[in-house]
Formats: sequence, structure tokens, C-alpha cells
Amino acid sequence: MAIVFCCRADNDLYQALARLSHVCPRYEQLDEALAAAPERAGVLALADDYPRPTCALGAALADLAAAKGLRLYLEYPTSVPGIALGSPQPTTWERVVVSSSFFEPHLPRHAILAQHGCWFLPLETALPAADPNLTSKSWLPGQGDGVECPSKPGEHEPPAADPAPAVPWPAGLEVTLAVARVAGYDRAVYGLPAEAHPLLFVLPGSASILVATSALSHFIRGRYGPQDAWKAIWERLLRWLAPADALPDLAWTAAVRVQAGPDVPMPGDAERAALRRSVSWFREHVVYSIDWKKGAIEGFESSIDHEGRQMRRPWARGDCTAETGMVFACDWALTGNPDSRRLAAQILDYVWSAPDFYHDDPDSPAYGLSNWYERGPVFYGDDNARVIVPTLLARHLLAEDRWDERVLRCLLANLRTTGRLGFRRNRIDPDPLLERGWAFYHDEETITYAPHYQAYLWAAYLLAYALTGFDGFLARTKTAIRMTMEAYPHWQWTNGLAQEMARMLLPLAFLVRIEDTAAHRDWLAHVNEALLAQMHPCGAIRELLGPPENGRYGPPQSNAAYGTAEAPLIQENGDPACDLLYTTNYAFLGLHEAAAATGSAALLEAEDRLAQFLCRVQVRSEAHPYLDGAWMRGFDDQRWEYWGSSADLGWGAWSVESGWTNTWIAAVLALRQRQENVYDLATARPLGVDLDEMVQNMLEPRQGGRDA
Repeated sequence: MAIVFCCRADNDLYQALARLSHVCPRYEQLDEALAAAPERAGVLALADDYPRPTCALGAALADLAAAKGLRLYLEYPTSVPGIALGSPQPTTWERVVVSSSFFEPHLPRHAILAQHGCWFLPLETALPAADPNLTSKSWLPGQGDGVECPSKPGEHEPPAADPAPAVPWPAGLEVTLAVARVAGYDRAVYGLPAEAHPLLFVLPGSASILVATSALSHFIRGRYGPQDAWKAIWERLLRWLAPADALPDLAWTAAVRVQAGPDVPMPGDAERAALRRSVSWFREHVVYSIDWKKGAIEGFESSIDHEGRQMRRPWARGDCTAETGMVFACDWALTGNPDSRRLAAQILDYVWSAPDFYHDDPDSPAYGLSNWYERGPVFYGDDNARVIVPTLLARHLLAEDRWDERVLRCLLANLRTTGRLGFRRNRIDPDPLLERGWAFYHDEETITYAPHYQAYLWAAYLLAYALTGFDGFLARTKTAIRMTMEAYPHWQWTNGLAQEMARMLLPLAFLVRIEDTAAHRDWLAHVNEALLAQMHPCGAIRELLGPPENGRYGPPQSNAAYGTAEAPLIQENGDPACDLLYTTNYAFLGLHEAAAATGSAALLEAEDRLAQFLCRVQVRSEAHPYLDGAWMRGFDDQRWEYWGSSADLGWGAWSVESGWTNTWIAAVLALRQRQENVYDLATARPLGVDLDEMVQNMLEPRQGGRDA
């Protein structure tokens, strides 16, 4: 028996087999392929013009295939006998779900896969009555093809309480793959919903024809995942098409992959090389210019289209912009590249400019605050901190003091909207701030045990205290940190508890630098121990969900909830994902500063292990150079590829955040090269500003109304 292709020469599956020296006959037209195929051969008719369907299987060709005893895989056809196919429909949150035992044991029923940018053909008419002589037994594994794939009764079934019907498509249709909106990491934990559509099914009336309503063969260019799952699918389909053939172990080089495997020895200059590639990525794909404005895009969205492409997110955010300026300041300090120095200064000039980001009206209660995005007067304390801290680091590396006055004013502006106990509201909007005045926020006793929102502003305050000696930055911050540590582990978690631990490391490390007491060291050690319990030998820090009642954005609790809010990368604890947007990046910075603060060999070893992990999982791609040198959000340390439950409404598993993720990884790699740390550099030179006058102007007027 042989396999015959009907496709163009550049088809992914055809090319994968050809690279393995498994050359198959190939034809451009289906009638040619069916006529040339030897009896009892397997024929693949693949979707060359996807997402435009072109191939049609008429009754005459179907009869020819039956007469020759051919097994036919027909992909994304315009028509097939007995079924009316609708117009192509794009998916939004739908994923591929295994809906039978056809792919066991490698892929159990309800396994989830990603077919990025999927276009599929819905079924529009009812099916003919099922032939009782043609059941799933005539084509499922172990029936006539020599493949035994046992399955235990009840194994991999959806939960008993699942209200969804067991078969959400017309009776009589044997479906092996479906496309549906489902919740879960790599398993549809709530089963298939009623809105599921057949993606791969046996043609009713013919046990030898499989119809795919989408282009399953575009798995390389479309970057389908996980790679091992698509390998299992295609090896199973090829065995079904040609049970007697000795087929190769299918393998291919992914269009977007990582730098190195988990066990590949890394060269001694791996960190320097990773940093060099990261800086190049920032320069070529992140920085933009509009006249004098030198800014940074937010990144690349998680959605991947049918050609494997990701769209830019050109939103100008203050934190991403300042953090990008920090990266070029680090590059200047490390390499002496004068263009990096100039670019860093230009970027920071933009983020401290008014009115784009900085509020410079002394009569406004928003005076000194930094916008969340360009001309967007929304004020997050943690985002303001990610403008302040990178600037404090860059000002020293660049030997530049022209931002000092605005940095200190921004610190005081945040301090005067921080409550008596040292907690600041997670978000302050302009209208309430204008109505209430800043004193309202300064006097309230807000309590928010959420390091995601609080910790980095505390870190900024501690740096400010080290620079100025002003006790206003220290007293409330110490109170808030103490209360937060006393409340541990009953913290409010945002996308997961691990990220709260990771963010808490930085202020705790800075607090030890300012007041090296046994209590402060114990707090730092306690959080470090809890976070490193999530670290695996490869260096990955796996995500951890806290108690549901404390979670702000937990995993989706139904299929319909998938993709409707912010969400973790995991569905449940134990899913092997690490988050480079919310946890790993900040853990890298936190461990670096904690090791510097304590001199702990154990913390330094953990930091080294995490650095090696990050060097290994840096993206490589020739097909998509705008990703080459970057880090994405979600990494699966078992599959060793970027993967996760991509339920997050804005930042899914394949998102690329310029700030937050890539900036801090690059900055810490640079600091490691220079054997320096943020605390020492940020506090090395005093601010060239009259502190007393600014404190008097910012904190003492309390007349009420707009300026109170």
C-alpha cells in the first residue's frame, strides 16, 4: 500500500515527509491523484488555498475511490456527497478538541489542541440516516488497520455534572475532532458544549473517507500546538491511510521555537548572547518614532492567524516605554554603544513629557502622576512605579539628572494618594480624584493585600527613602509590608498566587537593605522559600492558584467563561506552565535583588538556574523575525514549548509584552554581566532637587476641594 498526495509541493505535511526521505507521489488535481493511486492506497487531498476552499469531491470521484478500495483524507473541501457545507467561519476562542478514542492512547478524549487562526466549514444540512452496518467500529483504531489503542471505560470522560450533551452534532456522524469553546489547560474539563462543530469526521455512507472541515495539514506555518499532539494526530492519520506502510517518525522544525532544549549544555556566553538578541529585538521591532517622540509598542498580541502571524499592539504605555528606555541604558553601560545612550534618553524624555504622560498642573490633584497610557489619565500605582524605578536606574547609568525633579514629584504624587496604612487603591480614575482631592486618599485607611498592585510602589518608596532620607516614604511602607506579611498566605491574588510572591520579593529585598533586621530577613526568606517550592530543576517556576475566594481572576468556571476576563495560564494547580508576564520575570528581578541583599548562596543558585532557563526558552524564528529574541507569556516545561490555557481576554499564552516581561529579563541579564544590582545603582547618586520645598508644596496644602 502507498500514500498519494494531492497538494502543492510546499504543503507542510508533504514537506515534513520529504525531509524525512519518505517521498510520496504528488499530483495537483484530485482526479489525477485518485486515478494514479494503486488499489487500497491512501490518498490525501490537502487545502492548498486555505482559508479559501477549492477541492470538491463529487459522486463520480467518490465512486472511483470506493471501487479501488482507497482510503481518502479530504481537507477543507467545497463539497462532499450527501452533506452541505457552509461558508468558511473563523474561530475566536474556539480550540480543537479530541472527541473520540481514534487518537488514543497518545491523545485521550477531550484533549485540547490549538489550531491558530482556524477557519472551518460548518455543516448546514441534516445528515442521512446512519447505516447500521457502518459504525465507528469499521474505522476506529484496532479495526482493520492493525493498530490497537485500548481505552478504559469511563476514562477521560467529562465530569458527571456536565450539562452539555455527549454528542453535540447530528446523530450518525462519527467525529474524531471538534472545534469548540472549551475551558481547560490541555483537557476540556467541562466536556464539549452544544456549540461544538465537527472538524474531522467519517463521511456517512463511507467508512473509508475522512473529511476535515479545516486545514489540519498547515500545522507548521500555522504554528499549531502542542507540537507533540499534532505529531500524534498526523502519525495516526497516516497509519489509518496506509496501515501496511513503514512510515517514518514524523518530525519537523517549528516556525517559532526556543533557543535550546532542557538538557542541551549552554555555552559560557549564553547570557550575553541572549541579552544581545533581546536588545536587537527591542531596537528592530519595539521602538518607534513620531518626530521627537521615541516610544515603545506594548508588544504583540497572543492571537496567531492561519499563517502563523501575530499582530503588533502599538499602544503607547508609560511603563512599557520607561522600561524600554532602561534596557537601552543598560546596553550603553555594558557595550558603550552611543546610539543606545541617545535612544534611552530620548525614550525617557518622552515618558516624562507633559501632557502625553506627566501631569504638570500644580493646581490639579493629579499633579506629578504618570498616565497609564499616552494622554490616558488613569493612575495605577504599580505602573507608576514601573516608570519611576527604571528611570532611577537609567539616570545613574546615563549620568543624567534632567528627570530628577519629575521623578521625585511623581513619587510624592503617589505618596499623597497612598492611605494612612501604606496601601494605595489599585486604580485611581481622574473624575473621583478631581472631585475628592488627593487628601481624601491620603487620609483613608485602605487595606489591599495584593502585591500585584502594591509591591512595586513600595519598592519605589524604599528607593526614594534611600535617596532622600524622607521618613514619609518609609513609615507607611513599613506598616503596609508588615501587615501584608502578617496576612500571608491569605493574600488577594490576581492571576495566581505565585505572581504575588514574585512581586513581593523586590520590596522585601530593599527593606533588608534599609533595615537589616531578623524580622525583615525572615519575611524575605519566607516568601523566597514559598516561591522556590514552585521551581523545577530546569529553572521554570510553575504557576500556583490560591484559594478561589481570594482570587480576582481565576480560571474559567465554565466553557462559556473561557476568554471573557483576565485569567491564569493554568486551569488547576499541577498544570506545568510558568508565566513570564506576571511571575517569572519579576521572580528573576526579585531573586537578583534578594541575593544581593542577603548574600545567600542558595538564592544566587536559584537565580543562576532561572537565568539559564530564560536563555533556553528565548524565542528563535526565521519565519517571524519580529519574535526572534523575545520571550512570550506562557511556557510549558514538560512539552518544552510556549503553551497554556489562553483564556486571558487580552494577554494569552503567546502574547509578547515589551515591558514587564522582556524589559526586566533583559535588564537583569545586563546587571548580571556587570555584577551590579538595581538598589545600588538607583541609590548611588542623590537627586538634584530641593526635597523640603517639594514636600511642602506637594504634601502640606490641604484646603479641600480640587487642591486638597
